[in-house]
Amino acid sequence: NNESEAPLLPGLSADQIRTIGERDQELRSRHIKIEQDLSDKERDVVRRKRMIYRSKQRGWLEADILLGSWAVDNVPLLTNAELDEYEKILTVETIDIYNYISGKDEPPEHLKNLSIMTKLIKYA
Repeated sequence: NNESEAPLLPGLSADQIRTIGERDQELRSRHIKIEQDLSDKERDVVRRKRMIYRSKQRGWLEADILLGSWAVDNVPLLTNAELDEYEKILTVETIDIYNYISGKDEPPEHLKNLSIMTKLIKYA
């Protein structure tokens, strides 16, 4: 890291940025270790809880309500393959997901034939 470069975070010294980076790395390492210590069952529970949280906290009220309520009712019952599909959907921008499941826009090819997309559209 070249210290003559401008800091990425204005107003912070190079030492503060270095300290932030070290602390970030420490926390990430600890998080990875915790996840490694989980059983398969615990890992599955964590995954499902994260997906429900991500569904409820999209940052747009209509999408939060629609995806969040669907997720609370359905994510606990999904198979691993369905969870993988839903995870693909959750990576899409919130406005796009909302437009796809509300019928305003046609889903793109990589999402169109997912069984979970069909279930979301029916739910909406």
